[in-house]
Amino acid sequence: MFAVRMHADIAIRHDLRPGDLGRIVSLHGEAYAPLPGFGERFEAYVASTIAEYVLDNDARGRIWLAERGSELIGCTAIALRDDDVAQLRWVVVDPSARGAGIGGTLAGKALDYCREQGRQSVHLYTTDGLPESQALYEKLGFRITANAPDELWEGVRPLIRMQLDLA
Repeated sequence: MFAVRMHADIAIRHDLRPGDLGRIVSLHGEAYAPLPGFGERFEAYVASTIAEYVLDNDARGRIWLAERGSELIGCTAIALRDDDVAQLRWVVVDPSARGAGIGGTLAGKALDYCREQGRQSVHLYTTDGLPESQALYEKLGFRITANAPDELWEGVRPLIRMQLDLA
């Protein structure tokens, strides 16, 4: 589905191991820290959504982790929702590993999983200030279905909902 230009030293797995959830939160905090409006409250928001995925959603779905050796350099997940819907979550690649096709590969694996699970559509939420993410989602076929100001982690900013119909 997506052209892969990844290096041979990068492995992708989807089995969760002890410490992985904390590593996902840490990766988000470190990768987004240089961006305006993505400080500690954003990292706390990611932590709360990871907790919700496990505690409230019973981890229905799958998480993919990209690693170079023992270093987590990328991740994404699908949270399976009711009514044949899935949500793409936590798409992030460490800045040192960008440009190698990791984000597209992870997102492609997530969308393939949704198709295997018989999901009719996939949606995601994003915000402004992330042009690379927006370009990736559009390349994958997602379209904007809503864009409105909302109170997010560090104040009001656009909450953008995107959807991809699979059926």
